[in-house]
Amino acid sequence: MASKKATGGGPPAPRKPPSQGRIKAFIQRTDEAGPGGAGMSTLPPPPFESETAMEGLGVWLDTHMSLASQLLWLEQQVESGDGPPSSGQREGHLPPIRGLVAAAAAVRDALYELYCDAADPRLAPLVQPGAPLEAHVRKTYGWCALVVALLAKVATDLRTSSGPDWNAAKADVRAAERQYPGTGHNARAAVDALAIDFKSPVEPLRSLPGDLDALVRAAAELQAALATRLR
Repeated sequence: MASKKATGGGPPAPRKPPSQGRIKAFIQRTDEAGPGGAGMSTLPPPPFESETAMEGLGVWLDTHMSLASQLLWLEQQVESGDGPPSSGQREGHLPPIRGLVAAAAAVRDALYELYCDAADPRLAPLVQPGAPLEAHVRKTYGWCALVVALLAKVATDLRTSSGPDWNAAKADVRAAERQYPGTGHNARAAVDALAIDFKSPVEPLRSLPGDLDALVRAAAELQAALATRLR
């Protein structure tokens, strides 16, 4: 995943937080567990200068790590060629499932971009518990985790001779749909109300509105794909 953009005329100097070793130990896990376990993360080290800068975002990081590890496990399952030799349904269903997994990964990536933005102290009022941006991000994580869990169940069942229970999968999709975070209107209004010139080429948060829009768009695309494929 690309690092955040430069804020001046040249590329930014690499940032290496003092606690980088502990952070890496946290995110570099072996891929031994199932969808509820701790697989290897796809994240780079968080873009913070010090441990103090992370204090208000610890829950966000933990939630992201959980989603990233579950999604990585799922990505590996749908890319694997293993399956019941007598069943052709795996090959038939895997391409659309892979597409849904890729759409979920786009939501994960958009969430990480906002996580990077949230390190700016000017966003503190928006990322406090219950604040508009925090609420939208939290709802998006919860919804995406439900989607990843139901896709993991389908992917696992595709390895069996009987295959998935598609009626149950559709019911899971409808249940997840009720948790869909929506358009993020309140979060965007709160971002727009910040006294920040987002058009300035040297503004560190100039990508924030676009990052939020990218998250809303990625979530909408995943929701639409689920409705088309599984509902």
